[in-house]
Amino acid sequence: MLDEPLKKVLGGNTAKVMADHLDLHTVGDLLHHYPRRYAERGELTRLSDLPLDEHVTVVAQVADARVHTFNGGRGRRLEVTITDGSGRLQLVFFGKGVHKPRSELQPGTRAMFAGKVSVFNRKRQLAHPEFKTLGAESGAEAVEAFAHQLLPLYPACKQMESWQIQQAIDTVLGPAGHEEAALAGLIDPLPDSLREGRGLATLPEALRKIHRPATKTDIARARDRLKWDEAFVLQVALARRRRADAQLPAAPRKPVPDGLLTAFDARLPFTLTEGQRRVSEEIFADLATDHPMHRLLQGEVGSGKTMVALRAMLGVVDAGGRRRCSRPPRCSPSSTTARSPR
Repeated sequence: MLDEPLKKVLGGNTAKVMADHLDLHTVGDLLHHYPRRYAERGELTRLSDLPLDEHVTVVAQVADARVHTFNGGRGRRLEVTITDGSGRLQLVFFGKGVHKPRSELQPGTRAMFAGKVSVFNRKRQLAHPEFKTLGAESGAEAVEAFAHQLLPLYPACKQMESWQIQQAIDTVLGPAGHEEAALAGLIDPLPDSLREGRGLATLPEALRKIHRPATKTDIARARDRLKWDEAFVLQVALARRRRADAQLPAAPRKPVPDGLLTAFDARLPFTLTEGQRRVSEEIFADLATDHPMHRLLQGEVGSGKTMVALRAMLGVVDAGGRRRCSRPPRCSPSSTTARSPR
């Protein structure tokens, strides 16, 4: 499923925009395009009190709904006017987003609407708002639940806005509450023993909750699991690289007594710290093996990293090798990366 091209699921035009501008090509790419943050629809607001550029939730009645065409009839725009007695507000829907609101938002329909307030032609509007129609049985609890639902906001671009990405993900996941069918067959990269031992969510659960959270706890649980995925995959890749490097041949550079290193140490006006000596011995042990050494020497400013690196290079020269010390011009001197050319 994750390898399925988006073109087969979303259509050619949407898939092309996602590929060209967001580098999303498959269902897996889209499902791993996580929200950057979440917004709450918020407390109910009167139409006469709508704040600009904020997410709001309103309960109102549809006064008018009209479809307009453009681009020679190829494009469609649905304009819906709603009122709550205190004021009026225009809602706009474009493209494929026209179908559902056109059928459900008929004049006289009472519904809850949520979205970000913007201005077009000097009129306040909600573009592609979320909405839920209210029947006679809809009470305060339904309104409260809708108002506090979490809205995912995705990394987007000019050609593909967040709400369009959410629509695409909804298409992939299917109806709410039935995501299991869409996510069935996913291969979980984490071993069961590790996942269960850490109390982590399954991969299908994490993907469902990151895109359709019911609570902030859902978001935290999903993020915790997905962070483990990234870290685990990275560590596995590094382990494989270290294993491959260990198979490469290299000339051992074993310590030579009474050489440059010994003379250097004898002329130092201070005594090496225990940490400097311990790390140096670890480096010399690696240099003495018959495979390449890769190390990152990390420490606080003034902890003696340069001293340790210099001693390692003198040891290599004593053993008949060559050494090089380089640092990018803009790199902070607080860390030193050394690689033995062997």
